Amino acid sequence: MNKITLFIALLCLGSYSTAQLGALKNAKNKIENSKASVKSASMPVIGEKELDEQTYADHDRLFVAENGQMIIKGVHTADYTDDIDFSGNYYINTFAIEAPANHFSKDTAKAYLGFAIEYDQEKHTMQIHWDEGNSNYAMVPDRYKSSADKGNVMFQMGMTGGPSSWYNAECLLLEPGVILIGANVYHKNDEIGHQWMNNITPESFIIAAKDTTKFKEYQKNVEYTSQVVFEKFDALRAMWKNDEIKDAKPLPAEGMKDAALKSDALALIQRTAKGYKWKEEVIYAYVTSTDWEIKKHPFTGATLKRVAKAIVVMKTPQGNYKREGFYIAQDYVGGGNFGKTYMLYNDQRIYYVNPNDAMKYKN
Repeated sequence: MNKITLFIALLCLGSYSTAQLGALKNAKNKIENSKASVKSASMPVIGEKELDEQTYADHDRLFVAENGQMIIKGVHTADYTDDIDFSGNYYINTFAIEAPANHFSKDTAKAYLGFAIEYDQEKHTMQIHWDEGNSNYAMVPDRYKSSADKGNVMFQMGMTGGPSSWYNAECLLLEPGVILIGANVYHKNDEIGHQWMNNITPESFIIAAKDTTKFKEYQKNVEYTSQVVFEKFDALRAMWKNDEIKDAKPLPAEGMKDAALKSDALALIQRTAKGYKWKEEVIYAYVTSTDWEIKKHPFTGATLKRVAKAIVVMKTPQGNYKREGFYIAQDYVGGGNFGKTYMLYNDQRIYYVNPNDAMKYKN
C-alpha cells in the first residue's frame, strides 16, 4: 500500500489515482466543498500516523486532517466461493472514493479499501460487495464468456452501487486472486496486438488482490504488467474470434447459376479489393439472388437497371475465411436488353466462415 502521502493527495485532489476511473475535477470539487462533519461516537478517529500503521481494518474509521475529513470504510468480507476461486475478498492498493453528491450535501466522503466478489459462473455475472447492502452488479461481456470458463476473466462493472468513479470500469484477472482495475486497451492491429488506449502507458496500476503482497509485483512494474495485460487480451480476442468461426452461420445458398455472371462478379470484387488494398485474399464469388431485381423509375415506371446480390469468400492473412455481400447491376439499354455488369456497392457486413463450409460454392 502507498504511504499516507498518497491519501493526503487523494483527499486534496479528489483523484482516483488515475484518470481512467473518473472525472478528477468534479471529484475534487465534491470533496473540497463538502461541509459535512461526522459525529464519531461509535467510530474511531484516526490521523495520518494511525492510518499509515494500519491501512486495512474490518471497521469504519473517521480520518481527520487539516483540510477535511473522510470515512475510511472497513474492508467488507464474506464467505463467497466458486469452482475457479474467483469469488472472495479483495484488497485494493489505493482508495476508491465515494464523494458527496454535491457541496450542499451533508454526507461525508467515503474511502473504500476493498470489496468482496460473489461470482455466478453459470450466468457470468457477479456482485461486487463494497459493504453491507451496497454492491455493484458486474458482468463478463458475451464475447469473453468462453474465456472466463477457462480462467481468463475480463469483466465490466455496472452503474449502481459503490464509488461512482468505478462505474463501467473494465477489469481483468491478471492471475488467480489478482485483478487490474481500469484495463483500458484496444486492438491496434494483428501484428502489434493490444495497446493501452490512445497509446498512453499508465504510470502505475490500480490492483485488487486477495493477498496484498501481490501489489508490488504489478503496481509499479509497468513493462511486466503491460505484457501480462496485452497477452491476456490477445488470448481473449483469439478465443472470441475462434468462437465466431466455430459458430459461423452457413454460407447463403447459391442463387442464379450463370457462369458468365459469376465470372463478372469475381472480376468486379477483385478490382475492388485491389483498389482498396484489402489484406484479405479474394478466393471466389457467387450469386445468391435467385433472379434479377428490376429497378424502375419511381414516376414513369420505366425500367432503369437490374440488380443482383453476390457473396465474396476471402481468406485472411491469419488463414481464416470471411464473407461479405456485394451488389452488381446491369443498366437497361432498351429492347429488352441490359448492358455490362458493374459494381454497385458492398454491404460492408463481414462475417467469419466455418472453414469446413468455405469452398461450398467455389465451382
